[in-house]
Amino acid sequence: MEYLEHVESNAMARPDVHAIVTSSGQCATFEWLWNASEAIASFIDRHDVPSGQPIIVYGHKDPRMLACFHGCLKSGHPYVPIDRYSVPDDRARNIASQVNAPFIFAIEEHPFDGCNVVCKQEVDDIIACGGASDRGQWVSGEDVAYIIFTSGSTGVPKGVQVTSDCFDNFCKWALDLGGVEKTGKVFLNQAPFSFDLSVYEVAMSLWVGGTLYCLAKETQEDMKAMMEALASSNTAIWVSTPSFADMCLVNKGFDESLVPSIELFLFCGETLTNETVKRLMERFPNAIVMNTYGPTESTVAVTEVIVSEAMANSPNPIPCGIARPGTRIAICDADGSELPVGEYGEIVIQGDTVALGYYGRPDLTERCFGSSVLNGVPVRTYRTGDEGRLDDEGFLHYRGRLDLQIKLNGFRIELGDIEENLRKLPGIASVAVVPAYRNGKIAHLVAHVVSSNERTESDFREGLKLKAELESVLPHYMIPRKFVFHDKLPMTGNGKIDRKLLAIL
Repeated sequence: MEYLEHVESNAMARPDVHAIVTSSGQCATFEWLWNASEAIASFIDRHDVPSGQPIIVYGHKDPRMLACFHGCLKSGHPYVPIDRYSVPDDRARNIASQVNAPFIFAIEEHPFDGCNVVCKQEVDDIIACGGASDRGQWVSGEDVAYIIFTSGSTGVPKGVQVTSDCFDNFCKWALDLGGVEKTGKVFLNQAPFSFDLSVYEVAMSLWVGGTLYCLAKETQEDMKAMMEALASSNTAIWVSTPSFADMCLVNKGFDESLVPSIELFLFCGETLTNETVKRLMERFPNAIVMNTYGPTESTVAVTEVIVSEAMANSPNPIPCGIARPGTRIAICDADGSELPVGEYGEIVIQGDTVALGYYGRPDLTERCFGSSVLNGVPVRTYRTGDEGRLDDEGFLHYRGRLDLQIKLNGFRIELGDIEENLRKLPGIASVAVVPAYRNGKIAHLVAHVVSSNERTESDFREGLKLKAELESVLPHYMIPRKFVFHDKLPMTGNGKIDRKLLAIL
């Protein structure tokens, strides 16, 4: 695995450099990380765990978690990250039952009764004893490197199996993003380790001998503490969801004078709005803003675009960019036939970072994954369930989830279509449209809005104005009946808009 070789090189050349620093005060050097993971790999090897058997690592942004991740990789086992705060206990237990791991590294208080748990103190004892990995056991090629569990339509989480080659191929592309030299820089970590967005900054920072600066949950919940943490972080590469940036932008002190070291804003996981980009460009005029797109099933992201001022000020939404080398994007209809340029359909990804499939779920894997040939090389394909189109220049334009289609009074409605038109209106910072139910049926639509400017009229009258503006671009059945204004939209533990919570407000 090339990634591990680069981490080893940094441990040799930069042993005293901090590989990870957390806003809660923890830190660890590259030398410690390498030696700790060697000891953990040795521990796993002594227990004769079946080859390829996944191992769960449970906790929250602790250096020991990274040591366990690498120890698993060095012993030939995929790691399964579970964040204590963003993954509810019942869901964590469900994942444990699916994986049937021989043991669980638990760095925090855990919900795994009856399981063979290796607690934090035991992890410390293992590290203190030392050891060495068997390089012949390191994951490589089509070996699964990690499994991240994502939401399933049935309510049961499904595990995405990302191979060693997928991971290496992603890393080599990600390191060139933005044209910014990344060696030795500080990378911001907003997302929990159980969310694949975190792979962006973890992989890049440890590959190039940088420092991963982790914002702990308690820091992110306290705006004052978070601004202080950002000010002291020396962050150069910012990686987050757009919603997290929107939350920071609410604070008027969030600008270049607070974090002058920022060179690159890198976004993925949600729609990046024109309004968000314009505000970032105003406050951080010397930083590059990049938009990327990709689901967990394609190893974090597969498209890229540096957002220009012209794009930000355009009436059209920000594009997701062009496909990375080794990837082809196709837009297909329900039967899987490719659609012409410009037409909306399902986004299908072909390439060398498409995951192996879902752990223990051949039925789901067969439904969503396939095979193809790209540039003469066999690759996997993935039907994303996202809706989008390609333009004449090869840029991908994302419109929303196909499963955000609803029917109201017999009309099929794309909630993403409504949101896209709302974002085009002046004064809209972010928006989410959700259905309101009555007696088990959709009764009407509710638009939850964050304004970019101070509102001068009542929420009722502001809502009437937005309705009037939408009437010129949308049919009457797509116009939300109710508008609710917020200072910020609620987010899930992964940093995305919490639509389920909005639906019950």
